[in-house]
Amino acid sequence: MIKFFRKIRQNLLKENKTGKYFKYAIGEIILVVIGILIALQINNWNENRKMKLEEHDLLVGLEVEFKINHDRLEYVIQTCKQSIENGNKLITYFNQDITKIQQVKFDSLLYNFQNVWTFNPRKGLLNSVIASGKINLITNAELKNELASFEDLVNDVKEEQEAVSLLNAKFNGVLAEYINTGRPNKIGYRVFVNEGFTSNYNGFFKNIIGYNLISNIITWRYDIKDEELEQLQSIDRILELIKEEL
Repeated sequence: MIKFFRKIRQNLLKENKTGKYFKYAIGEIILVVIGILIALQINNWNENRKMKLEEHDLLVGLEVEFKINHDRLEYVIQTCKQSIENGNKLITYFNQDITKIQQVKFDSLLYNFQNVWTFNPRKGLLNSVIASGKINLITNAELKNELASFEDLVNDVKEEQEAVSLLNAKFNGVLAEYINTGRPNKIGYRVFVNEGFTSNYNGFFKNIIGYNLISNIITWRYDIKDEELEQLQSIDRILELIKEEL
């Protein structure tokens, strides 16, 4: 094709048709430019197509990851609510006559008060997407922002949980002075331990330090529950936006 155009130009020059030569040369340049633009457009189209396919694959993977996190977090929130409920019941027995109440009731309350799960989200793909910069493949600005902000929500709850962990350590110290902790454990985990020690629930429920620690833990758990619900809302919104894009 190039030889063909060159031959035409040479013939025009031989025939002294300079005006036609320049017109033809300009036309040839225009054709070349158009060809380059078309090639660039096709290349851009292919690149955009590849990026959309890659974005689609990322969104599918993130959807799976956040559906798992949704289920995990729902369970964690349920254990947190259960802890608050049982803690509030324990509070009512302090400085009261508890002689007529069966010990197994207290064992159950203590177990469910302390049996709280923490939210450890699955975020391998999310971390990879952010670290590699592939988050920029996501065209939905709101979705991109929600994904980038998710780690901050997780860290906020972790800070609250660290404070509760310190209170729990102190509470377990008080608990160990009065209660055979194997009994509550046996309710939850069926662990059979030496029951040679008798729990002194009457003494425990007269201890103001135990009362204050339970009260403080409950207060912190209310805050954690609210932040976990905020996390759940974020996950719901992320899943909703992903569904819209897919």
